[in-house]
Parts: sequence; C-alpha cells; structure tokens
Amino acid sequence: MLLIKNGRVIDPVTHTDEVMDVLIDGNHIVKTGYDLEAEGAEVIDADGLVVAPGLVDTHVHFRDPGFTYKEDIETGAAAAARGGFTMVVCMANTKPVVDNLETLKYIQDKGAKTGIHVVQTATVTKGLAGKELVDMDSLAAQVQQDLPMTESQSWMRSFFLRLWRRQGILIFR
Repeated sequence: MLLIKNGRVIDPVTHTDEVMDVLIDGNHIVKTGYDLEAEGAEVIDADGLVVAPGLVDTHVHFRDPGFTYKEDIETGAAAAARGGFTMVVCMANTKPVVDNLETLKYIQDKGAKTGIHVVQTATVTKGLAGKELVDMDSLAAQVQQDLPMTESQSWMRSFFLRLWRRQGILIFR
C-alpha cells in the first residue's frame, strides 16, 4: 500500500482540486480524503506537489526506428514518464515509416517494455509518398489484436474504416 499525504489532488473527471491524501493499493486508488492513515503503508509527503492522473501526449517523435541518434523509444518513454506522461502517441515519420506490420510490431514490442503506454500511428500512404494506400486492414488487425474491443467498439471500428475508404477521412481512436 502507498499513502500519498498532503498533495494537491487534481482530477478533471471528479472536478477535484484540493489538498488531500490518496491511498493506493497496487494499481488502484482505494480511498481519497483528509488525514488518512494506513498501517504498514509506504508514506509519501506530497506537500507542495501535484497528484494527478497521468498525462497523454498525442504527438511525439521518438525517431525509432531509423533516427535513434536523436532519440529512441526507451529514452523518449523515460523522459515522458519523468514528466508525468503515462501515454504517448508516436508519429509515423520514422525510417522506415510505419506503413507495414513489421515496423508497427517492432515499435509495439519495444513500447510494451517501457512502463508507459506507447501508441503508434501509421501512415495513410506507403513511404509517405501520397501515391499508394497502405494495407490499413492488416495494420488495424494488429492494433485490434493488442487492444481487444467490445462488440460495439468493433462495429464502430468497422464503420469508420469503411468511411475512411469511401471518403478519405482519417479517424483516430
């Protein structure tokens, strides 16, 4: 158990913005309140600090594969985590670009080892050339395999993929 005491708790979902305590068991918040006690819990005094849900960065360039001399998935994810980001969305302009299963799987596998959620976008056209469409069905199947969907989510995915094919509209989930 972990007890975070005296932190400024900010939660946009519950409209909370006040100094209070948070009790965590494993990966779950058990209780929030004032002057909480928990026998045997590790205590962190967060006086003067903010306690908030993890942040999401929807536009990162980890440059992996191909440009790892600039940054790679591990260093980018470590920097993101240090800044409070628990999820990042990587852009597809790597080398090779993310327009095939092999490159997508490479990034997903490396991202899964980082401790944060690393989500990868894909290009719409092969090689970012604007000429030939990628095999979006196979890429979507890989993403669906990694992120199981409910029946209604699967229906929505199918609908949006059809819309994209017919209208050229790009939908992000």
